[in-house]
Amino acid sequence: MFGIYKEFAEKHPYANVIVIMVITSIIGISIEYIVNKDFIGGGLYTAIALTVIELIRVRRKK
Repeated sequence: MFGIYKEFAEKHPYANVIVIMVITSIIGISIEYIVNKDFIGGGLYTAIALTVIELIRVRRKK
């Protein structure tokens, strides 16, 4: 399973970043909702900013 993920990450680095950010955002949003019964929309701006920064880092690396 890890080999498949590693191969995917090497072939599609941009998609890999987006998939990771979507999964972690869903986990964070669901934890916040379960604990506080609240949705903080401002956290999405942080997630978007971090995604853009990571995509720029991947672009420079490639």
